[in-house]
Amino acid sequence: MGKSLRPHRAIQRLKGRNLFYLNFVLLIIPLVYFGYQPLLRYMASMIIISDSEPKKADAIILLAGGEPGRAWGAADLYQEKVASYVVVTTEPLLSDAKELRQAGIEIATGFDNNIRILRGLGVPQERIIRVEPDVEDTLDELVRVRELAAGKHWNSLVIVTSNYHTRRTRLTAKYIFGPPWEITVVGSKHGEFDPGRWWRTRRDSRTFLIEFEKLVAYTLYIGPRMLWTSLRSTNSSSISSASPVSF
Repeated sequence: MGKSLRPHRAIQRLKGRNLFYLNFVLLIIPLVYFGYQPLLRYMASMIIISDSEPKKADAIILLAGGEPGRAWGAADLYQEKVASYVVVTTEPLLSDAKELRQAGIEIATGFDNNIRILRGLGVPQERIIRVEPDVEDTLDELVRVRELAAGKHWNSLVIVTSNYHTRRTRLTAKYIFGPPWEITVVGSKHGEFDPGRWWRTRRDSRTFLIEFEKLVAYTLYIGPRMLWTSLRSTNSSSISSASPVSF
């Protein structure tokens, strides 16, 4: 009698497990379907900062690359009298563009387009300052900007870039400028990247993946150096503040 009940109990346990798995799947499906969008929006916040409001500064820094919306955003800030100057950086010409120029064919660069946008939106030519030499990346770009700003005795800057580029820019600015400087990073209101729907288009998906990869690389490069600098300054201040020992 006891032996005949064992298969029945085993079947009941199996049915109970199947019912549990079925309920689990029925719970997960709506969570995944309705919950993936908030998750993807949160992922966009990993590359974007939105807590920086433009403040009165010595100059507006327009970072090279990206899209025309950067220059448009810089012109907006100039018209709002955030600063009296707009500083523009320059990317190097590609080899093909150099050859075409040598052949007498005029090629409009990103710098040329930025100047046209700034001038067209009311920024006077004498209020536009070009950073030279050409810059290779965001790190090199902000090093050159710092050299220019130090030479002009500026201590406050508003950096304008694309929204997807803001977090990496702020990380780099903290590393390059340090505490004595007052730096604000602002994402232009004009741009193509939509953080609320970026996964819906191939262009925005590609932008997110490339920028996320760059952010990770910059964090791995800058993070340990900032930590080391902080530890050195802490140790130096501790030693200098220690009272001398008399014998």
